[in-house]
Amino acid sequence: MNILKFRIEEDNLKWDNFVKSFDNYSFLNSSFRYEHEKCSSTFVERYIISNDDTDIGFLIVSIGKTKLFGNYLECKHSPSLQLISEKAWEDVFDFCLNLANEKNCFMYRVSPLKVEDDVLLNVYKKKGFFEAPIQSIDALISQYFDLKLSEEDLRHGMSDSTRNNLNKLMKNPDVSVKVFNDGSQLELFTNFYKQTELKKGFQGKSVEALTDELKRQIAVNACYMIVGYFKEVPVSIWQCTVYGKYLHVYQAGSDTEFREKNVRMPYLLYWEAVKLGKSLNCEILDLFGGMTPEGYTGKRHPWIGVNNFKMSFGGTKVTYLHTRDYPIKKSLYMLYYIYAYIRTQLKGYTTKW
Repeated sequence: MNILKFRIEEDNLKWDNFVKSFDNYSFLNSSFRYEHEKCSSTFVERYIISNDDTDIGFLIVSIGKTKLFGNYLECKHSPSLQLISEKAWEDVFDFCLNLANEKNCFMYRVSPLKVEDDVLLNVYKKKGFFEAPIQSIDALISQYFDLKLSEEDLRHGMSDSTRNNLNKLMKNPDVSVKVFNDGSQLELFTNFYKQTELKKGFQGKSVEALTDELKRQIAVNACYMIVGYFKEVPVSIWQCTVYGKYLHVYQAGSDTEFREKNVRMPYLLYWEAVKLGKSLNCEILDLFGGMTPEGYTGKRHPWIGVNNFKMSFGGTKVTYLHTRDYPIKKSLYMLYYIYAYIRTQLKGYTTKW
């Protein structure tokens, strides 16, 4: 019999205040993300988890889709518990299992923001979870910067070449940066986003869905656009999302035809993100994913260049526990596992972190 209770929380303010009381969380746990998911997903729900009338955790669930294998229940950056107990984790996973069965899912997937947790790992082993056969998605490996440090200390943490690039940009009279906290740059952002998507050959979130999400962030004062200009013409943009103690660099784009020698605008956009985060009293700047696992030496990984660029600023690579899958329809899941593993490897990613 479950010792925990799960209640749907409709009040956005109560929800956000509770989430922000945890050590680790992200804007994927936020109310504005939840409102966006309600309009773009077939099913999404959020629960406050309580034990003896004390709130001790939260859970966010949605339906993910595969073309070949059907639907699965997904918990992005959740569940999260303040109660260190195998029984509590087991109750949460039993709740997820019941939901997944109700929704006719072939598995459920969890990704709590835990760096190390022996209790949780024991439960994964006891329950029979699998490490998901996918690369690190949703910034489960990311580069964090401590914004409580002084600007001098943050600059000192950069590589020499990165610091030199930043200094050159700051002295260049043709280069400037502006920060916006409204919807005035959405058209520019979507233009650069589509250009970058086309050039890099990836298929990200649709422009329509992304625009809806950013408009919801703008409505609650959580969205900032940092725009870099060369001779007063915009050439690059970083979209930053503020949630609690975090400033996440969520999306980015650029004019892919811009070729001015020695003008590497992202270095300056990073520094403006640092200053923005400090001005907003954020504690952590999160470059939000695009990272290879610690100690990874392969050169074929599609993110190796992005990883090296982000690490050149210093900071700390934070690695959360590997995403776990619980198979419900076991035969179907094993087919999915083989398919997803091979597909991930063929694209050059690694499933190990």
